[in-house]
Amino acid sequence: MDGRSSLPSPDRDRPLAEVIEDLRGSLRAAEAHEPTDEWFAYEVAFRRLRAWAEGLGVYYPDLQPEYIGGREHDIVLDEASSTWLKFTKPSAAAYQIDFDADAGRFAMRPGLPLEYLERLLLLNDTFGELTTFVGVGGGRGRPRIITRQVDVEGEPATVQEIVHLMVDVLGFSPLPQHLSVGYQSALAFIRDDVAVFDLRPANVVTTPDGIIVPIDAIPACVDAAMRARFAELLGRP
Repeated sequence: MDGRSSLPSPDRDRPLAEVIEDLRGSLRAAEAHEPTDEWFAYEVAFRRLRAWAEGLGVYYPDLQPEYIGGREHDIVLDEASSTWLKFTKPSAAAYQIDFDADAGRFAMRPGLPLEYLERLLLLNDTFGELTTFVGVGGGRGRPRIITRQVDVEGEPATVQEIVHLMVDVLGFSPLPQHLSVGYQSALAFIRDDVAVFDLRPANVVTTPDGIIVPIDAIPACVDAAMRARFAELLGRP
C-alpha cells in the first residue's frame, strides 16, 4: 500500500465498542493465558488479532506510518478526511496503568491488544468520540493496531486550561505528582469511575473557539477498592 493515496477509507472504520465485542472471546483467552514465557501471551494475542483482521478484510500488511510519533504511536495524516491514522509501535499495544494498592502507587506496563482497545473506548467515553478502529497493518511479523482520530486544529493547551477542563468542567480531582505516571511533569486526575494520566500540553489542544480537547492520554478504570485506597493516600474522608 503506497502512502496516502491508498489509505483505508473512513467509511470502513468500526466503532471501538463493536470491535471489542467481536474480539473479546479470542483475545481474552489469549490474554488470560499464563505461559512460562511472559511474552508468549503477546505473540498469541497479536496472531489472533491479525487472523481476525484478515478474515474481516481490514488487514493492511503493507501499510506503514509516515511519521515517527512518541513512545506509543506513529502516525499518518489522511488529508482527504482531516484525520490521523495512529499506529501502535510494532508488535506492541501501547501502555496500561496498574495500581499497586499495597505500595500505594501506579505503574505503567506494556498493554495487550484488547486492553489497548478498551483503553481507547474509555478515553472516548470520557472525552468524546474522537477515535475509531481501522484495522491491523505493519507486516505479518510486526503487526500494528491502526485507529483513526479526528484532526483537532488549535494550539497546545496550557496547564491552567487542562486543570480547568478536568476539575471545573469534568469534575475530576488532581492527583499529586508522586502518584502520576507518564512523561515527566504530566498531570493526572481522578474521578469516581476513572483516573486519567499523561495529560500535558502536547496531548491537549485548545481550539480557536476555546474548546479544550484531550487528543492523547492514558485512562484507567477505578473501582471501589481503589477509591478507598486513594482516599487514604490523599487524606480524604
